[in-house]
Amino acid sequence: MSAVPSDPTAASRRPRIVALSEAPIPSAVLGVHAVLDALAASGACELRTGSTVTPSADLIAWCDAVVLVRGASPSEKRILVETQRLGRKVATYLDDDLERVPGDARSGYFFTSPNVRANVASIVREADAVLVCSERLGGELASRHGVAPVLLRQPRPPRLPGESAEPPPEPGRGDGERADAPPGGDDHVRVGFLGSVDHAAFLDTLLAAPLRELKDELGTRLELVFCGAVPEVAHALGATCEPFQAEFATWRRRARSLGLDVGLAPLPDTPFHRNKYFNKYLEYGSLGVAGIYSDVPPNADAVRDGDTGLLCANEPSAWLAALRRLTGDRDLRARIANAAWLDVEARFSSAALLPAWTAALAPLLGHRATPASPAEVRLPGGPLRHALDRLAVYGPLRFAERVAGRLSGRLGPG
Repeated sequence: MSAVPSDPTAASRRPRIVALSEAPIPSAVLGVHAVLDALAASGACELRTGSTVTPSADLIAWCDAVVLVRGASPSEKRILVETQRLGRKVATYLDDDLERVPGDARSGYFFTSPNVRANVASIVREADAVLVCSERLGGELASRHGVAPVLLRQPRPPRLPGESAEPPPEPGRGDGERADAPPGGDDHVRVGFLGSVDHAAFLDTLLAAPLRELKDELGTRLELVFCGAVPEVAHALGATCEPFQAEFATWRRRARSLGLDVGLAPLPDTPFHRNKYFNKYLEYGSLGVAGIYSDVPPNADAVRDGDTGLLCANEPSAWLAALRRLTGDRDLRARIANAAWLDVEARFSSAALLPAWTAALAPLLGHRATPASPAEVRLPGGPLRHALDRLAVYGPLRFAERVAGRLSGRLGPG
């Protein structure tokens, strides 16, 4: 039972929410900040953000509730315990099954630690609310931990200043410099992938042969772009290769500047990947890019085959057929790009999702914490504490390897 606040004005003021993460990663910006920003703009709450590496006593004393983004670290476990001790509500937001991250994923170095997996499980069980963007992930956590996760859909990426709020043109309505290009596909077509470095191996396995054959067929009319993940075939085919950008606005500007006609979204069919979210559909759709998606969850949950994208079996021959179809039919690309943009806007804009968010977060928004001073907050933090936490997670040998990788530049973002 929550303590009754002694501040007589608490019930009349807006709830104060703090979102905390190790860094402003896309999971934080898109899955939590965008949601709470929209709620704050509607007058439903006040929002502040901060770091779990250097937790602020002022923020904890100020807030009524804390949302931990992908709560897993020793620091995040301490924040949960201390924040609840002070009468604040704590929610944890998960957009991946963090207890089942594959060891070969870039983040697997961290999430395969028994210490971290134990923290994830403990935070999920002890949090006042478990927020997920995927029904499948929610069902998995409910079965595993006996909790009742709350669905909090992630919206489409927010528009940057100057980004058009108009959908891409439909066929026959003009599309700038390419308006007079013949529908048979004689114009240049830019095919590319946007995503983290974890995808490189699967891109090579599934798409190397189809892309080689397509390049042989189209020659210089085909331009290949890989932003983030760079498979070996990219270099062999002379593709444009761009580095991953962890900061959202930088990534979004880069993605827009690439001018993709066709977006690639291959995804393995594994228990871990089935519990993910259809981020690629929201990204490509919001950019007005016609996408080809693996016909597996979660892509198949959102994409309407032949309408808002092409769904494709995870077979090289199927991907070659889909690539030929989409690169060879300019009108089809335009129809899919337009339909995807409109669908993403209608179902996944902040305006469309705001009522569901308000209902899902009602228990947090209805809570008012007992007033506290920063002096009452006991949370160690800072670079040294963070390093000691990582040492405890990795052990001495793995910690030394990690530090060496950072210093040498081998462990970049992505």
